[in-house]
Amino acid sequence: MDGRDRGRPPQKGEEYSHPDGTTEVVFMTEEGRVLTFREYPDVGSFDRSVSGAEYRGVNADVATLPAASEFADSEEPTDE
Repeated sequence: MDGRDRGRPPQKGEEYSHPDGTTEVVFMTEEGRVLTFREYPDVGSFDRSVSGAEYRGVNADVATLPAASEFADSEEPTDE
């Protein structure tokens, strides 16, 4: 993929790889806002990325979501 067409809004599920090894996926778009989740290749990369950010505590809505494995395709085998 050479890049997203900047003339259209991002779409749910689009995935981007950053030069630092971070992966970012679009989760939702609503009212002009874009929600993504990011996966860092290691704790050090995460620490560097958030070092200038203000820590705002734990988001209870996110913290109470089921484990990522709960969202896996039901056709896939599980570790149960």
